[in-house]
Amino acid sequence: MIMNCLFVQIGQGLTRVKAYSQPSINLYVLLVLILGVSINVVNAKEPLVLQNITLIDGTGAPAKPNQTLIIEGRTIKQLGPVDQIQVPDQATTIDLAGHYVMPGLVDLHVHFPEYVSVHQPMLNRLLEYGITTVLNPGARPGAGVELREQISRGKLTGPRLLTAGASINLRPTDGRSAGGSVLVSTADEMREAINAQAKAGVDFIKLYRRLPPDLVAAGVAAAEQSGLPVVGHMGETTWTAAANAGINMLVHSGWGTPMDEIVNLANPIEATDAAWYRGYADAPNGERFAAQVAALIKHEVTVVPTLSITQASGLGKDASLLPQFKVHLAPDAEVDNWWGAGWRERHPQYDPDSEEEAELLASIYFPAVLNILKAHHDRGVRIGVGTDVGNAWMTPGFVYHHELSLYQQAGIPPLEILTMATRNGAEALGILDQVGTITVGKQADLVVLAADPTVDINNTLTIQRVFLAGQEVVFQAK
Repeated sequence: MIMNCLFVQIGQGLTRVKAYSQPSINLYVLLVLILGVSINVVNAKEPLVLQNITLIDGTGAPAKPNQTLIIEGRTIKQLGPVDQIQVPDQATTIDLAGHYVMPGLVDLHVHFPEYVSVHQPMLNRLLEYGITTVLNPGARPGAGVELREQISRGKLTGPRLLTAGASINLRPTDGRSAGGSVLVSTADEMREAINAQAKAGVDFIKLYRRLPPDLVAAGVAAAEQSGLPVVGHMGETTWTAAANAGINMLVHSGWGTPMDEIVNLANPIEATDAAWYRGYADAPNGERFAAQVAALIKHEVTVVPTLSITQASGLGKDASLLPQFKVHLAPDAEVDNWWGAGWRERHPQYDPDSEEEAELLASIYFPAVLNILKAHHDRGVRIGVGTDVGNAWMTPGFVYHHELSLYQQAGIPPLEILTMATRNGAEALGILDQVGTITVGKQADLVVLAADPTVDINNTLTIQRVFLAGQEVVFQAK
């Protein structure tokens, strides 16, 4: 029986703590709750050798047992079978027999609130749960480029952050609030908005729900001229039209998106609720779904389903779902207006028109959302993983693993889910040459697990160690 050990930095010293022998117990996170700790990244001064690991490299290749991985500085220096790698003199060696090493996780959908006091606790949670790279697709004030720079300069400790600016949306004609978006009405205004965000230093452009197809196309073209990829939360524009316009990433495969596009009915708009939901469930058998898939593949669009927020907003009629999301782990969850009023009683976005629709959401809609994800994946659409942290019930860090469990519930094999969570995420961000797979020369973003995630994706919760760019993330007492 392997007894895992964990070193916890308390003050200036290290305390060796014997872990439980059951790999389902995540002592790594348990200690965070017990000690009330903050994150510290410890710089290694000599080569670090992870010996006798089982390697899951993020490429989709089967797990490889009895491997040695050597880190020097920020990068992976050597990698291979134990009997073929010579350990350098003066190296620190950690025997990880019985453990599994995978790439750091990539969350493609995290919104940071404008409340500065929440930023470091959120960043801590993300690192604790093995998330080493994050995309903020639609930044709140002070929580985009500014936050990225604070992390890169070492003022805050957190995952590698890429960010969009504020979402760009159509200017309403009825006096509705901008909701934090930059509002445009014409292609010229779209270009001005994108040029301003490019000048501010964003990594992505976010196009939002009310934009019609012509403005989405204008936005993609303007972003391309600025060398910026585009993520879209579509509504008035279908996914097929957005893909054909050249968009790079589409988020929310159910909640808040143009689902009529794929409903397998002649006239979805005039259908009854029951007929509409049955037509939605039948979408993968329809010609419009096939056309959407073809466009997504042709234009190499990454789809980020955000199943957890879809589940919460579609099924969160009361507090019975709350335990699944472990909301007690959310830092400063009581911040006014972050999660909305009454979030403890029901999800703020849960709003069926009738009891009949509530039943259809539970019995047909959410199972269909899972089936549509599986159909997209099976037909070759590139899938990433994102959580929509910042919305109610989306607990930073933990909800990512809940999201992975929903992918497994959809019928996707764990090894393929791990590729989505690592390689696909890095590729979608344009940084696959740096992270996303465990490859010699790449940055050493690593997660060490006590149990095999290729057997059960829930084993991604058995975190023992996290490395960010070659440096181990440890706990430091407050």
